[in-house]
Amino acid sequence: MIVAAAPLLPVVRKVLPESALAHVFVVHYADLLPAPAELAAEQKAGRSVLADCEDFLAVMRADARPQPVAIDMDDVALMTYTSGTTGLPKGAMLSYGNALFKTRAAADCNGVGPSDVLLSIAPLYHIAGMLMGVNVPVLSGATSVLLHRFDPRAVLQAIASYRGSWWYSIAPMNVACMQVPDIASFDLASLKMNPVTSFGITFTEPLAAQWRSHAGNCTSFEAAYGLSEIHTCDTYTPHHAPRWGTQGIPVPGVTIRIVDADTQAHVPTGEVGEIVLTSPGTFKGYWNKPEATAATLRNGWVHTGDMGKLDADGYLTFIGRFKEMIKVSGYSVFPEEVETILIKHPAVAQAAVIALPDAERGEVVKAFIVRKPGAALEADALIAWSRDNMASYKAPRAVSFIDALPTTGAGKVLRRLLKDKP
Repeated sequence: MIVAAAPLLPVVRKVLPESALAHVFVVHYADLLPAPAELAAEQKAGRSVLADCEDFLAVMRADARPQPVAIDMDDVALMTYTSGTTGLPKGAMLSYGNALFKTRAAADCNGVGPSDVLLSIAPLYHIAGMLMGVNVPVLSGATSVLLHRFDPRAVLQAIASYRGSWWYSIAPMNVACMQVPDIASFDLASLKMNPVTSFGITFTEPLAAQWRSHAGNCTSFEAAYGLSEIHTCDTYTPHHAPRWGTQGIPVPGVTIRIVDADTQAHVPTGEVGEIVLTSPGTFKGYWNKPEATAATLRNGWVHTGDMGKLDADGYLTFIGRFKEMIKVSGYSVFPEEVETILIKHPAVAQAAVIALPDAERGEVVKAFIVRKPGAALEADALIAWSRDNMASYKAPRAVSFIDALPTTGAGKVLRRLLKDKP
């Protein structure tokens, strides 16, 4: 069976003849909505159920009961698609056991309990949004305040109205909320915890302090490191001992190693290598992609393709994707380290960098910049500033200004889509 929103039925019907689906249930966005004026248009929209489909709401209100199904914790429960930042997305098969392990770890490490009120804003089709917005509230018994999409004013209203105590956010969301002109009129005192993921921009200690000036009881910190393949949340930041610039320490049950990408030998503490890990959250493989599965999943260890390092206390620092590394005259440059410096420029709102072929150096850095509203900044000035603020081989040799960076629905920058832009 499948439960699909009415606008997505044409997609379902394309694959229906080749599937084993016996039931197609239809849901409509206006079902069960409250009645404020701003939702009137959605509620007046036509509501139809095709002849070969079933009305999900009608079935839920009837006496029908599904047949019992035997489920093993090792059965595939979820097929979540990777974000596709460096290539086409792949379907990662995750079991019930994977989901339970990571949900319990996320709830326990973040101290979520039945009395908490969680804001669920990150897209639920994204593994982190699903984990924090659906799984953790269900397991912990916490209340979930679900927003249809991100809107900064709506977030502030939700915290104030529902006394939100816990919010998993993406860094640009915090920035957007702080740019609401009358933010001071919202009572944000109930917000206690705010784990943040650094997509689009890096969540820094100054940003956390700025957010705390508005939400005075709130502790903000880098949320975690994780992948779709491991049901995310493989690390967490200890609230009493955040280490800015890192992604925290492994959650209990997760083992992380840093190895040489070529030899697979362990690298010394503090040195950069490939992040490999194993845990009860490790996926079962990619759907219909045995070669990709064999390359990533080796003897129970997930070879992430991410480069990072562990310090003496076990804190993990994510450096960047190996596939996105830029080789400048033999030197390795990871986009994230350049972007973190670029956004410190007072006129830069967001930055993304990619490799630009160069006859002399092999590759050089090219930056795509989103200016802050009303800011004036020219390419030559930013290049000169970069040479003063980072190693010369890391400084961009070319700069393009764009209105917005291409991102996934969860806010992760899709650098591969920048390669064809002037």
